[in-house]
Amino acid sequence: MTAVLRKPRAARKTQDLRRRGRDQTASARDTRKDLIQAALGLFARHGISPVSLREITQRSGQGNQSAVHYHFRDKAGLVRAVAVHVHGLFQPHLEEATAAIETRERAGTLRDEDLVAALVMPALHVYHGSAEGRDAIGFIARLASEGNDWGQALLMREAAPHLNLIEHRLAPRLPHKPREKLRLQLLLAISSALFGMLSLGMLKHSPFGRNEALYRDKREQSVEDFLDFVCRGVLGKA
Repeated sequence: MTAVLRKPRAARKTQDLRRRGRDQTASARDTRKDLIQAALGLFARHGISPVSLREITQRSGQGNQSAVHYHFRDKAGLVRAVAVHVHGLFQPHLEEATAAIETRERAGTLRDEDLVAALVMPALHVYHGSAEGRDAIGFIARLASEGNDWGQALLMREAAPHLNLIEHRLAPRLPHKPREKLRLQLLLAISSALFGMLSLGMLKHSPFGRNEALYRDKREQSVEDFLDFVCRGVLGKA
């Protein structure tokens, strides 16, 4: 009979420990992801301050109430992690917008309107892309509106690279407009996109004449007209 070669006991023990370590690491990643997604949904719907860590833990399906403290230290750490996750949802659309700008620059066809569209369209794509995307927009709006200076600073830090890319290209094309005014209008344009998307339900209840929905089955037209509204605000007179 052929002898069966067995690994030495020490080697088998080391292998088992490594496998157990990989399993624990994967489980920790899953727990962290579940907590972030639970927090994102709750923050978007109810606000950041009113939501407790207990609610987040329960929504994520975790039985261990200390899970948030283990993975994020505190609520502020969890909010930062959610902000990073949300930025990851935006990243492909930001990269696409940047690439489109650079392509039009090389071709000499870049318009002012293209730069304004590149500012707000990533948010529109995220919002319309999935339920998680809609929660992401809701989270950003909550972070911007709750009046917490720390939260607003966090939001601006995540948005700064793309905002500066647009502003640096747009300013020389609008020499008549004071730089401070342009920056204010770019921030207002983003705010209009964020809060406007969260108010789309109002289109179902038009106050103009008969109670008919506005832009019913006209999503592309509504986006085009919204961009027209934003462009007129940013590119208008000084």
